[in-house]
Amino acid sequence: MKMNFWWKAGLCVFLAASLTACGGGGGGGRTASKPRIRFVNASPDSTALTYSIDGSVEASAIPYLGLSDKFKDKDPDSYDLSVREDAGSEDLDAVVGSFSNEKEYLITTVGLEAYGAEPVKRARIVSPEIDLTVPNGTKSRIYVLHGFLRATGFDTPNIDLRNPGDNPQYKVENIDFGSIGTLTIDASTQTFVARRTGTESVYATQTFTFDAGGIYLAIVGGIEGGSAPLDPKITFIKIN
Repeated sequence: MKMNFWWKAGLCVFLAASLTACGGGGGGGRTASKPRIRFVNASPDSTALTYSIDGSVEASAIPYLGLSDKFKDKDPDSYDLSVREDAGSEDLDAVVGSFSNEKEYLITTVGLEAYGAEPVKRARIVSPEIDLTVPNGTKSRIYVLHGFLRATGFDTPNIDLRNPGDNPQYKVENIDFGSIGTLTIDASTQTFVARRTGTESVYATQTFTFDAGGIYLAIVGGIEGGSAPLDPKITFIKIN
């Protein structure tokens, strides 16, 4: 009888292992989350922008410092991305963007439509990757987008976002134009300044209250010496 018991037990283990190896028992491989995208307008001299993917309109009427209403799922692949004014007939920029599973992207226009003799400042599409995983505990996460431009005739430098003073509690440094820096902070009311990397030159200041578990886009935008709404500013937008 004992041999019969152990033979049956061994058979059960074998069958269980076989089901697992073959994907049986109602299981199956984990399905990866699709890429998610959202559209942002950080071009200070634009009015309202329309974004297209592979020639089909995905979002429109996005004002300066505005976002599309929510993140959209896309299949993981490479796509033709383009942007134009809502009433425009010509693309301001067109690029190829690639999106991967389990990632989020902000498809963003930075730079100027009227760039004059400074093509380095022309409007362009950038697609920085972000993470919408909720921060732990009482933390907040900030994605800092550098969309600020210096006045005509002056090169746009890298910037820092930090608390004021010589000993900031929080800082992210040396952000390239059109790129994103990341900060994780305690949920609280904080004052931040945007300043030129390696100097004490402050371009903009903003105080804001951050929620626990909140994820924010901080657009450092505007044009040096510009009048509202083109003045230099830091705009915090909750994106989760």
